[in-house]
Amino acid sequence: MKKDIPQEKWRCIGESVRGASHLRSGLPNQDAIEWYPGHPEPGLGLPVILAVSDGHGSAKSFRSDKGSRFAVSTAIDVIQEFFSTIQKSDINFSTLKDGTERLLPQRLVNEWRTIVQKDLEEHPLTNEEKENLVKRDGESAWKAVENNNFLVYGATLLAVLVTESFILYVQLGDGDILEVSSEGETTRMLQRDPRLIANETTSLCMNKAWNEFQVHLEPYTKGMSKKMPALILVSTDGYSNSFSTDEGFEKIGRDYLNMFKSHSAEEVRQKLKGFLEETSEKGSGDDITLGIIKRSEVHDRDYLPDLLEDLGKKITLVEDSNVRQKENISDIEINVKRLQHSEITVKNRVALAIIGLVITFPLTLFNMVLSIHFFSRLASVEQKLNQGNPQGRGETGSPNSTSLKNQNRGSNLVENN
Repeated sequence: MKKDIPQEKWRCIGESVRGASHLRSGLPNQDAIEWYPGHPEPGLGLPVILAVSDGHGSAKSFRSDKGSRFAVSTAIDVIQEFFSTIQKSDINFSTLKDGTERLLPQRLVNEWRTIVQKDLEEHPLTNEEKENLVKRDGESAWKAVENNNFLVYGATLLAVLVTESFILYVQLGDGDILEVSSEGETTRMLQRDPRLIANETTSLCMNKAWNEFQVHLEPYTKGMSKKMPALILVSTDGYSNSFSTDEGFEKIGRDYLNMFKSHSAEEVRQKLKGFLEETSEKGSGDDITLGIIKRSEVHDRDYLPDLLEDLGKKITLVEDSNVRQKENISDIEINVKRLQHSEITVKNRVALAIIGLVITFPLTLFNMVLSIHFFSRLASVEQKLNQGNPQGRGETGSPNSTSLKNQNRGSNLVENN
């Protein structure tokens, strides 16, 4: 799905506290929370993924503290992978909605079960755990565990994914997800399952648990960024059970919204533990976990620091850009100087060549004229020699021939006498 709206500042903080009743009974905190990015430090930036889980307090779910931790880590990994897949493909809203409702819950359950199964292989159920359960709830409870080992790790799951173009809400079991507008109007995004009465809840340990998920996908197209919630609260049921009415609980939406106007996100985070412990002590006594996703707004205490931070980043980017431009200009100047040097070298070589030609050309021309004159004189001499040769050769040869003839004649005569 394409990113349609500009990215804004989003923060994620949260806290999980051990319930007052658990402190008295020695039970561990069976809730868990995790977010991306940044956990356990305050997360900043999009996408934001927040996951909260409540491990079952029943005797049969004696490893539910592990189950809840497995649940939130699974949710972060699976949803992160899911979003990464979306980014790589241009899918329409209908396809995205189908994937979130049909495929995502199944993947969440299967991955959680894979992790639980691995833990069971590494840490098999012990005789001590069996004896404790039988002592509390009888043989039938152990039979239930034998029939479904996942029951030991039973936990709920609530998760939220905030992106630039949509928000995804996912819930299995009890707990609450509240959306708070800039004006403080609080909306429960997923209605409570009417089947969940008293301590009953749907759970990851159930057969085909993916069928029990509630999923809501809220799109935000270009120009709708200001209509996105200012605040999203995700909590386990220990928080809402501490209030006598739903209306009383939902007022916390406006309270936290106002708190961000007078306190920084870090200050709110530091106060959360005390708030939740006091609520548990005076209310349900159960473990309480709260995760908060906050969109930065003009009236927030953090808005000005965020603005200055963004401005600082922009200035840094400009400075970096200027540095790169200066480096590029410097490189260009160096290359220009190299070209100028090369041009001067070429010009010098051409000048030397011209000077050489100027010097050698007259000499060459003189040699040519001299050679022509020499060969002309030589030809003239040769011609004169050729003209006087016939007479000279007869005069030279005749006396010898006559003398020889006369000698021969003389010889003959002598012989005749």
